[in-house]
Amino acid sequence: MSDIYPAPSIVVGVDGSRAATNAALWAVDEAVSRDIPLRLVYVIDEMDSSDPGAHTGRLAAARAALHDAYRTVDATGAPVKVEPEILWGKPLTKLMEESRSAAMICVGSIGLNHACRGGGSTAAALAGSSLCPVAVVRRPPGRQATPHVSIIVAQVDNGMVLRRAFEEARLRGATLRAISVSQAEALRDGSDAGDGNRLAQAQMNRRLSRWTRLYPDVPVESVVVQGSVEEYLTANDEADQVFVTDSHTCEDLCGAYNAGRSVLAIRCSHL
Repeated sequence: MSDIYPAPSIVVGVDGSRAATNAALWAVDEAVSRDIPLRLVYVIDEMDSSDPGAHTGRLAAARAALHDAYRTVDATGAPVKVEPEILWGKPLTKLMEESRSAAMICVGSIGLNHACRGGGSTAAALAGSSLCPVAVVRRPPGRQATPHVSIIVAQVDNGMVLRRAFEEARLRGATLRAISVSQAEALRDGSDAGDGNRLAQAQMNRRLSRWTRLYPDVPVESVVVQGSVEEYLTANDEADQVFVTDSHTCEDLCGAYNAGRSVLAIRCSHL
């Protein structure tokens, strides 16, 4: 029965890169908060080489990468069970299979970069189509320490996205920054942009009021955004931010990813 219905875990795609190791560190809190294992998965693509002798080398590289990631997680001292595993196949295909039972998949923002969808990365393709939430974790340049999140960014339009954003902010002791895109430029009733912004702010405050009552311990900022979400994320590229979005909202997902942002993409039907 356990083979058909595997126990949930937090799955980390490991490939030997620093970005993947950073994703493993980021995933520790997710596993600890749920009291479930942290699975470190290295996927060996059998199509990478036609040389049979390369099998041994690829296997050795996988074991070394898993060992390094395991050692890094273990050094945190967190009370988490770590389960390393080597899989064979296409990285995207295998991680998609993992998403059927995983509570979350975490990957680095670089690495796992086999071409997908006309040049996109495995990480971006996975975030857009996974059956479970996917964290694409950015590694800020020069940072060596355990990743820290200070701000969780989310749009207010989707209640399920907001709930996950509040949960992440609470888990990581972060501030939630709620954003709403102003439609002021589209008004045709004689109102000026200031009126449109004030209307957007009032609507956002109403939407947030329920969540601030449910999560009184989470600090909240609200921002009315002019233009697009992508433009806002690009212009406000502060360190230690995570953007939470619906995996089906391609514009937001791609905008955050292209802006170099850590992204937590969720499927609303799985919340």
